Amino acid sequence: MLAAACAAQARADEFFQAHVENMLTRSFYVPTPSDARLSDGADFSAAFSISNTVNAERRGDESLLVDGESDSLRLSVDGRLAPDWRYRLSVPVIHDGGGFLDQTIESWHSFFGFQQGNRPYYPKDQIRYDYRYTPGNNSPGAILVSVNQPGTRLGGLAAEAGWYAADSPAQTLSFWGGTQMPTGAVSRLTGDGAWDAALWGHWARRGSVWQIGVEAGVAEPFGDEIFGGRAHHAVAFARSAITRSLGSRWSVRAQLDGQTRRVDDSELRFLGPSLQLSLGAAYRLRNRWRVAFGFTEDAAVNTAPDVTFFLSVLAGAG
Repeated sequence: MLAAACAAQARADEFFQAHVENMLTRSFYVPTPSDARLSDGADFSAAFSISNTVNAERRGDESLLVDGESDSLRLSVDGRLAPDWRYRLSVPVIHDGGGFLDQTIESWHSFFGFQQGNRPYYPKDQIRYDYRYTPGNNSPGAILVSVNQPGTRLGGLAAEAGWYAADSPAQTLSFWGGTQMPTGAVSRLTGDGAWDAALWGHWARRGSVWQIGVEAGVAEPFGDEIFGGRAHHAVAFARSAITRSLGSRWSVRAQLDGQTRRVDDSELRFLGPSLQLSLGAAYRLRNRWRVAFGFTEDAAVNTAPDVTFFLSVLAGAG
């Protein structure tokens, strides 16, 4: 009886509001987790992340150098839309800079025994996002992407709606659709210059101690002004998370996020299928407030930023 009561009082809390922060492909729409029960009131969340990476690759007709740091603040509001529906609106604000965390990341990797990759061979505190594609042996190299100055831009505004097939204190099943508007800047890699759309499903199971969540779906960009149309194709994405409660306020969580190849015919790992692992904790300040924090690593090396630190705050209205 006590376990059932605890589960009934808890709001949904199965996922981190993690996002794939790959500097070259972040503008393409992949929704953040749909982490809400139908019975939840209106929620407002602010998710802040700092991603730092150094990645250099050359394969076939392509080469890239991604060296820098990206700070993202993603603001979201969601609430009840109809008896079996919820909505969500979100927008990111993205800043790119030279990377004051470079030395910290090297120490972080050394402490945990992670690979340093190309990091020791490049200057610290620089920003350089370059991608070159040479379509033939005798053709000059074309810089399809070149960002080497700090800047802050708005990302793509997303509007989403979900229908709840089942919702109880122990289990939630919902199906979602969303669209991302071309409000970002192609020149700063915060927008792909087109409308994007996605469909996905969400399932969560909650107990008094353990909670699990799974999401899977497909996203389709309706254009691509970054890679010359080579990223204009559907992408499958999935995520799963397991959470263990440590009393009434604290919980710890592990989460995997993955997606299929972004750019057609690319042999570069940074533009191919990706897999990232997030580890962290969540704390309930009071009934209406939650804080989550942790870090994300590229579980498949060089398919995502080297490391991302994140902090999110959610306020619920009831």
